Amino acid sequence: MPRTRPQIPGLASAPAKAPAPAAGAARGAIGRGVYDAIRTAILDCTFVPGMALSEQAVSEQLQVSRAPVREAFRQLVVEGLLEAVPQRGTFVSRLDRGKIADAIFVREAIECRAAELAAAAPLPQKKKLAQIVQWQAGASARKDYSSHLSADEEFHHAILELAGHPHAWNSLRLARTGMNRIRHLAIPTVGSHRIAIDHHRAIVDAIVRGDGRAAAKAMQVHIHSPLVFLDAIAKAHPEYFTG
Repeated sequence: MPRTRPQIPGLASAPAKAPAPAAGAARGAIGRGVYDAIRTAILDCTFVPGMALSEQAVSEQLQVSRAPVREAFRQLVVEGLLEAVPQRGTFVSRLDRGKIADAIFVREAIECRAAELAAAAPLPQKKKLAQIVQWQAGASARKDYSSHLSADEEFHHAILELAGHPHAWNSLRLARTGMNRIRHLAIPTVGSHRIAIDHHRAIVDAIVRGDGRAAAKAMQVHIHSPLVFLDAIAKAHPEYFTG
């Protein structure tokens, strides 16, 4: 597959809009911005699985030097979102069913327990979950799927905070990363955005009622739902998968 010049709307001018900090801080801000831009483009499938990327094309699109792009590529290889193939180049990682199963295993272990513990949190704090779901539903209705997925992240992070384990998000983030692409691909394929909102409402209902067991069960159903989406995505885009 030929290397493709990326199109990342709204990101190319981002570094120029920032205030002028000290040189070291500026380099750090640009580096983080470049990493975030590329990572977002992978997760929302602007860069589709299997796409070849070049440092030069990405640096031109983002209007930065190749150094922060190279560093971002290295970080994303570690995260499993990019694959560096010797003598060939850098590619967006394809979806791997085995890795997806592992991610679900990790998420289930952490998030089902978190949902159970969150049910014991004070009621006013628990009700904030419903506000997040309302925001997510509004974004979905507007077909603003980027905001929809941002709300999804906030929802699951908020449950960890209610459970009293906010720092577990760092351990969970990598497992959730691979699932973000599936969720995005499943929106046009099977309407996963609507399914996710229904699942979130069931989780919130159980947590607000204080029923930890029901909350954990609802979370389990939600976490396993991408397995249902995979066959539909693979049928529509077999080239996105390994093997």
